[in-house]
Amino acid sequence: MKKENKVEITNNDTGLKLDYDDISPFTGNKCVLIESDTGTGMESRICMETGYTTTDRFTIGGKAIEQYEKFVPQLYKDTKFLDKTLNQIWYLSTMRTHVCCLYAEGTSKTDYKWKLAMVRSLDLEERKNFPVEGKENEYHTHIVDVDNAEEFERTNFKGAMDKFYATMGETPK
Repeated sequence: MKKENKVEITNNDTGLKLDYDDISPFTGNKCVLIESDTGTGMESRICMETGYTTTDRFTIGGKAIEQYEKFVPQLYKDTKFLDKTLNQIWYLSTMRTHVCCLYAEGTSKTDYKWKLAMVRSLDLEERKNFPVEGKENEYHTHIVDVDNAEEFERTNFKGAMDKFYATMGETPK
């Protein structure tokens, strides 16, 4: 459910207009976007200052948490935040498009960075190193180039998001 009193923010670098919906449990600032999926009825939230995100599926003690944590890096488990007001757990964000992936990487709550890795095409020789699982003689044509990811400080999620949104409309290289 979205709150009526919104603050409109325009990012001059990307032209992206954001209407913030709620107060962040991390910063106390009005910097949380709430999105509702009318098809599933699911609601998700993201703090645009810290990069933490949650959904109403992430109920404290719920089955979705156990399932989700099977597939996320240890850093995401170590940095999760229990929001007793919402009865939900917040995790560091991972965002993907056909052009890039934004994610957190590090060893602890105070020692991680945001990384933005671009998708790039593989030449014919490189493809041999990336077989499609379960398909003989079939290879991936693109990878997320984590080796050359751009780094942003833990406190600069906004900068990482600005760059992420700036890639919209691009095609993989």
